[in-house]
Amino acid sequence: MSTTQTPTLTLIGPGRHGTAIAGLFASHGVNISLFHYKPAKAEDAARRLRPIARNARIDIATSLEEAAQASPFLALTTLWGAPQQAVVSALGDLLDGKILIDVANPLDVTPTGVQLRRPVEGSAGQYLASLLPANVGHVKAFSNLATAAVASSAIAEASPKAVLPYLADSAETSAQVRPLLAQTGWQPRYVGTLRSARDLEITGTYNQVSGRLGRNVLDVDEFTARFGPEQTPDA
Repeated sequence: MSTTQTPTLTLIGPGRHGTAIAGLFASHGVNISLFHYKPAKAEDAARRLRPIARNARIDIATSLEEAAQASPFLALTTLWGAPQQAVVSALGDLLDGKILIDVANPLDVTPTGVQLRRPVEGSAGQYLASLLPANVGHVKAFSNLATAAVASSAIAEASPKAVLPYLADSAETSAQVRPLLAQTGWQPRYVGTLRSARDLEITGTYNQVSGRLGRNVLDVDEFTARFGPEQTPDA
């Protein structure tokens, strides 16, 4: 009898894009734990996810502490900036040893619409990196993808596979997160450290491409032809 444990991903701040990411994992057998400071938002996300979950459990955490304890992998899908700072500050030592998947773009929601910002750190990813303790693994992924692409079952089942580019702060973090990202049906591809976060965010290198699977989505062959072979994380 197999003793393989079903992986779990905790998702903090499930909005439209975050719920699509959770759905991608849940539809490929990954348990999901949801937390939103507005419980009704987490309940709404859970209702959307349960019909598409494939042999996966959808839970709602009632606190950030409970959310952090549910998994070694936390996806932070809030807006960038102050919301991220609030979550990181509230979690504190609960982040020790965790891997944080950062999906944010440097976009501000204002009364006049959504505005693109240029963080003084260089990118939203580098901004978040400045907040995280040294013992937290930091991964950047999904920032270059439209919500519709993330939610598309056709892309997740494509052959050759669609590429999911990601950044990681170390070779160890990359090795730990890669099997989880591979659960999506996409092909994870390491594209650098967090110093390259701007390339993975809106208007960046990986946000201005088009392939047979759609805008910003390249299959393995297309990605290799355009960007070359996969990079190797520094040990």
